Amino acid sequence: MQQPERLKNVKRPETEETVQAFFSSVARRYDIANSVISMGRHYGWKRRAVREVNPRPGDKCVDVCTGTNDVAVMLAKKVGPTGHVTAVDWNKDMQDVGDFKIKKFGLQDRITNIQGDAEALPLPDNEFDRATVAVASRHLRIPKHFAELYRVLKPGGRVVVLDFFEPPNAIFRNLYFFYSYHILPRLGNLITRDRTGVYSYLPDSVKLYYKPEDFAREMEKAGFRNVKYYPLFHGVVYIHAGDK
Repeated sequence: MQQPERLKNVKRPETEETVQAFFSSVARRYDIANSVISMGRHYGWKRRAVREVNPRPGDKCVDVCTGTNDVAVMLAKKVGPTGHVTAVDWNKDMQDVGDFKIKKFGLQDRITNIQGDAEALPLPDNEFDRATVAVASRHLRIPKHFAELYRVLKPGGRVVVLDFFEPPNAIFRNLYFFYSYHILPRLGNLITRDRTGVYSYLPDSVKLYYKPEDFAREMEKAGFRNVKYYPLFHGVVYIHAGDK
């Protein structure tokens, strides 16, 4: 089958070194920048993703590209003292902020931070009941990323991915990209004092990304079953979910 025209530009649009520089630059003020830029909505989106993955007491979960551990903390509260969350990220500066958050909430016994690549997870096969990825997949080569998520999940395990996409409504899409190109970079740079250009890169990464339906097909190609997806906030973000 011939690849759809819209998929020909889908790629990882920056080097690994560039991604590291992006997130090291903004790590210390990443959380406050996200809250201001999203008008506080990002926490609600993450809570929705956690509800969708449905962690149970005692579950072993993995949060990939965990950043500053927002989702890992939410998962840890759900799995309780008999469960555990492995939080994987390849940026040490982001993990340092996440370590502070783990101690702040007293979750040292429930969350383990591991430095590693989402395309080659340093984790065993068939290990986890639940897997999550929040607003990070756009920085990855999706076939490798999904193959790794599938590998580390137990049979019957569930994965949920939360990320940004182009809104389907033309009017809202134009408003969204006006905000993303003209307001978001100024806010992000003001709050984080970033000099790497990460906040100018982010809207471009959305334009280079999959359509939600194509993203779902990539999940199915990796072997996931019962794949479903739905929009939040007028399609600015989508949740995709599937079972192994």
